[in-house]
Amino acid sequence: MASPSVPWWISAVWVSLTLLTILALDASSLGSWVLATTIGIVPPVVLLRLWNDGPPPTVAEVLHTTEVGR
Repeated sequence: MASPSVPWWISAVWVSLTLLTILALDASSLGSWVLATTIGIVPPVVLLRLWNDGPPPTVAEVLHTTEVGR
C-alpha cells in the first residue's frame, strides 16, 4: 500500500508545474490567471477527494482491535 502522503505529493507537484507553466508563458491577463487557478486547483482537489485509502476493515479486524484495547 502507498504511503498516506503520496496524494499530497502528487497534488503539490501538479500545482507547482501549473504555476511554473503559467509563469513561463508570461500570462498577464486576469482570464489566464483564473484559468491557471482552475487548472491548478481542481484536479488535486478531485484526486484528494477520490483517493482510495484501501479496503475498509473487516469485522474480524474491528473485533480484534476492540479486544486488544481492553
